[in-house]
Amino acid sequence: MTREQRIDKLSVIMVTKLGLTQLPTLEELHRLNEDLRIDSVMMMQLLVWIEVEFGLGIPEEEVDPRVFHTVGTLLDFMDRLTPVGPVGITKELRK
Repeated sequence: MTREQRIDKLSVIMVTKLGLTQLPTLEELHRLNEDLRIDSVMMMQLLVWIEVEFGLGIPEEEVDPRVFHTVGTLLDFMDRLTPVGPVGITKELRK
């Protein structure tokens, strides 16, 4: 999956799972908190959806506040994660 495809998928997750209805077209320089209004609870939810929708494992010790500064820093973080299984394996979470 290309970086642009991952941005598109993150956008869909933010709208459908986090309920961000006023979401602009995502760009790497958008700040998650200041520009997109993603608070700490929403960030935790986003991490769960990244695990489910992208099939990535997020070890607790890897979570660093600097990761959540911009869309670009979040994508860089995702690049370092290890795939743990098929994408979208938890159907219960999709509801």
